[in-house]
Amino acid sequence: MSLDVSSIQERRELMVSLRNKVTRRHESGEDGIEICNWFSDQLDDLLRQMMRLHLQTAGLSDDGDFSIICVGGNGRRRPTPYSDIDLLLVAESRAIADLEAVLTAFVRDCWDTGFQLGHSIRTPDDVVGFASEDVPFATSLIDMRHLLGSLEVFTSVSTLVETRIFQNPADQFVDACVVSRRDEWMARGDSVNQLEPDVKRSPGGLRDLHLINWVTYTQFGDSHPSSLLEHNAVGTEELASLNSADRFLTSLRLDLHCRAGLKQDVLTRDLQLKIAASRGETQGDHRRSVENFMQEYFRHTSRVAEIARRVTETVQRPGLFARLKNAILPQRDSDGFLIQEGVLNAPEDFGDRLSAEPEAVMLAFTAAAKYEVVLSAELRRLIGRATSRLPSEPSRDSCSRFRAVLRAGNGLPLTLRAMYETRVLDWLVPAISEIRCLMQFNQYHSFTVDEHTLKTIDEVVSFADDETPVGSAYNSLRHKATLHIALILHDIAKGRDGDHSIVGEQIADEVAVRLQTAENKKRMIMFLVRQHLVMPDLAFRRDITDQALLMDFARMVGAPELLRMLYVLSVADIKAVGPDVWTDWKGELLADLYNRTMRILSGRPINHLEQERLQLVREHVRSSIVPVAPDENEQWPEWIDRQLDALPPFYLMTEQPARIAKDLDVIQQLGTADVRIEGVYDADTDTVTYRIFASSQYEPGSFHKVSGVLSGLRMNIHTAQSCTTADSTMIGSFLVTDNDFVGNVADDRIRDVCAALVSVLTGKLTVDHIFRRSGLFRFNKKKGIQPVPPQVSIDNDCSETHTVIDVFAMDSPGLLHTLALAIYNHGLSVDLTRIATNVDQVVDVFYVVDSDRRKVEDSQRLHPLWENLMHELTELQEQWLEQ
Repeated sequence: MSLDVSSIQERRELMVSLRNKVTRRHESGEDGIEICNWFSDQLDDLLRQMMRLHLQTAGLSDDGDFSIICVGGNGRRRPTPYSDIDLLLVAESRAIADLEAVLTAFVRDCWDTGFQLGHSIRTPDDVVGFASEDVPFATSLIDMRHLLGSLEVFTSVSTLVETRIFQNPADQFVDACVVSRRDEWMARGDSVNQLEPDVKRSPGGLRDLHLINWVTYTQFGDSHPSSLLEHNAVGTEELASLNSADRFLTSLRLDLHCRAGLKQDVLTRDLQLKIAASRGETQGDHRRSVENFMQEYFRHTSRVAEIARRVTETVQRPGLFARLKNAILPQRDSDGFLIQEGVLNAPEDFGDRLSAEPEAVMLAFTAAAKYEVVLSAELRRLIGRATSRLPSEPSRDSCSRFRAVLRAGNGLPLTLRAMYETRVLDWLVPAISEIRCLMQFNQYHSFTVDEHTLKTIDEVVSFADDETPVGSAYNSLRHKATLHIALILHDIAKGRDGDHSIVGEQIADEVAVRLQTAENKKRMIMFLVRQHLVMPDLAFRRDITDQALLMDFARMVGAPELLRMLYVLSVADIKAVGPDVWTDWKGELLADLYNRTMRILSGRPINHLEQERLQLVREHVRSSIVPVAPDENEQWPEWIDRQLDALPPFYLMTEQPARIAKDLDVIQQLGTADVRIEGVYDADTDTVTYRIFASSQYEPGSFHKVSGVLSGLRMNIHTAQSCTTADSTMIGSFLVTDNDFVGNVADDRIRDVCAALVSVLTGKLTVDHIFRRSGLFRFNKKKGIQPVPPQVSIDNDCSETHTVIDVFAMDSPGLLHTLALAIYNHGLSVDLTRIATNVDQVVDVFYVVDSDRRKVEDSQRLHPLWENLMHELTELQEQWLEQ
């Protein structure tokens, strides 16, 4: 390298040139590891020349009594274009004073040149002392390389570290490495299958490959994974998987750095789209290229995580009491498995038994589930090797043992994961292989399909200790194993063409036959897989007080046991989607639908329930309200009955009697030109309910105005409903989250919102004024999701009293207001709105009637309405995407 290293400009130009060459070599398809090695060599040359210049300036020789050592990624010869460059300068105390000024000037020049330098200067004893206390520093020394200075000093330090750190004792250092790495796993959700992973630090990423190298070096004196094969710690296929993952992840990290032009290790959705697009569509596959690319990513990282967690386990020596207990009364099950410290260990002859009888793997899983313990690393290794020799179909005994695992309660989640990791679950349920590492590219799911499926099992088992309605339903089930297999299968068809519920039902049929399932339980499994989305769909998008809807749903389910199973499955499915998806509001809606339907299936008709409820409401209202005009006492019961008769069932059946009484009390005091707004904050749900009372003078069009004000004031509307009394007074209720507050919403804010609502409803301000003031469309959009075309459907069959409009669209500010205004302009009133999330879209559902309070069945009115809604949605989406 001929270069004037004293010139900052030339050094900068060199770094730009080197990074550009890395990009070109990567784009040409060259192996990522070779590119990193080449880049490392160029950096070594530059660093030596720069350091020599500063040594000469200080009058020091470059072969003095010190050593400059490359550590960390630089030591492994794996720097990426924007990685930190880690160096360690080692010298005796007497030489450090002279070298400190040199190192300070050198570090400054590195920053000026355009790369970040991680550095330290230590004596040999300092190196050992700090490495014994700091695991990351110790691991950075495993692949250290001599760069400049005395080779004798380098060798001396290397020997000192080897004997004092890595062999004192080895198991303790391995445990310390694993504990340090576990902190990084937990910080990133402790899941391989997070949909925006850190290529370096997430479970299964490059850092897990480094962890395997560290452990290999500590145990066998050589950090290359091939040493694991030589010592029978991994098989040939596992070593090939590690090497393949190393090449893939190294190349991917290079790609991220080159595209971003900076140190970028997080594989964001935007970058996923760009990288997948650069690789081109996969021929013959219906899934989007980004999903194929990410499935390949997760296949590599899942395998790395699985191998890393197994090979890094050390055999824990039990304490004195435990050793005495094991010697006197060893805990063994009937098949000879030894349980020690929560770990299941194989009998000595188990490997030989598996060679002759591979299906004996099921003995280990039934024991692990029964005793609620994990399988030892050696036992998992033995099972992993036996999996390839399993017969084409499981025997009756294996199917029976699998059902025993499914009935195991607390022992099920970990055991099922072990079956999944060792591929035994794929043998029992072959379609599992199709959802391995399969991502769903949307803003709704946080995990791949397989991880989501396993998390549903984690969730459902936890319901056994839950005192909510779902816990009661789960504990009442007679067929928990049937529910558990349905959960395993509920998304099994996500990797295939077609509606995954319908295709999944067909797969469930095949799996049930393969597992020799009784016919009645097979039908249950097929039903649950086919209908697993029905309850959330009804609870979140439909008026569940509608008698016809409830009767149709009850007729479809048919039996209380199936209803319990479908309810529990629905809750587990939603909770396993990802953080913050489950809310108390969703829980209340599902529980309400479950309870109403259970009353029907238990023999109490819904109209009986309704009459019972109405009578309770009438009594409560009559005893709670004092008439404004005492001389009208005789007419008062008639007024109450007239109001209650005019109010719709969804209001009377969902509001508490005390709330209804309070509403009617407000209405009787409301003047002909009055508007009254109440706002109440609920700390448990972090929501505010705004209740609107508008006299008949203001009621027409109030719904779209209220939704416009709330959206304009930066609120997410979760649910909304409105109805009119016999005197045409509007009662509106809007449940919102206020984006301007985290935690408690201030009383001043609620009063300001109420005042804004009054001003708009009485005509003093317009909704547009609120929008302009709020800067609503300056909100940041969600990144990394490609726009999807909006959909509108109009249904006159699902409700006896209302026309139901379903709108699927991208979530954008002002969406509810825009839709409600369009509906109002067509002469329709909105009585009830349900807002739900459907993957990366929102679903707004409107129950509407015409001016005569009737359904709209005239196609000459419906088609223009549909066209207008589609136009408004398309325009709103384009406006939002242009921001």
